[in-house]
Amino acid sequence: MNKNILIGIVVVVLIGGVLLFTNQKPQTENLIANPQQAQKEASKDEGKMVAGYSGKVLAGSKSPYIAFTKADYDKAKSAGKVVFLDFYANWCPICREEAPILKEGFDALQNDKIVGFRVNYNDTETDADEKKLASEFSIPYQHTKVILKNGKEIFRTQESWDKETFNTEINKAVAQ
Repeated sequence: MNKNILIGIVVVVLIGGVLLFTNQKPQTENLIANPQQAQKEASKDEGKMVAGYSGKVLAGSKSPYIAFTKADYDKAKSAGKVVFLDFYANWCPICREEAPILKEGFDALQNDKIVGFRVNYNDTETDADEKKLASEFSIPYQHTKVILKNGKEIFRTQESWDKETFNTEINKAVAQ
């Protein structure tokens, strides 16, 4: 084969590879390692509506993760859903770091038996219903997560979650 043709093929393959690589979307692992980027990616779908709920959807469709409203919370409980409560403060670095992981987790869930709520806690967005809910569950700190089944608390933690912990705890709760 002619040396010039071979060099031309190599150059075309290299340029094609570079173009293909630079046009790919970020991988999940990169989003978890870079919460700010994950937040940008997740915010593309934020605010869409999910049938039957009026609150702003933060993530998920089959298993929505919704900005707390009392009406949505009451509806999820009365429908027998497993209810995930994330007590979130907009000033909390742990909450902000964990937010993309929770959103990614809810985006991946394909189980219509669970509904998640971000409950504002002692921040500039906290309303009276959220304060009442935090009091009802004696929430001591932001970044507390509570899971309810049949209206009763079955799990509580203040630990930060990674993707694996999210999957483990949510699946345990649904299976109980």
